[in-house]
Amino acid sequence: MKEKSESCGLWFQFPVIDLGLCSECLGCIEIAPNIFVYNYDLGMMEVIEQESYDRQLVDEAMKNCPKKCISWEC
Repeated sequence: MKEKSESCGLWFQFPVIDLGLCSECLGCIEIAPNIFVYNYDLGMMEVIEQESYDRQLVDEAMKNCPKKCISWEC
């Protein structure tokens, strides 16, 4: 998994959630409800697919995640 400090060059970056680490605290949804969602049918967190992501909101969610399970990928 790429850390946010690693460069993806021209590749599109998107947030991912490590579901094995996620405690489903829903904090990321409080910070960025247009990016993160809880899928009640599947019982897990998801990232809403978008053409681009607000880096400031995702970084804020990453910073406040108690399990540090959100990261950037290319």
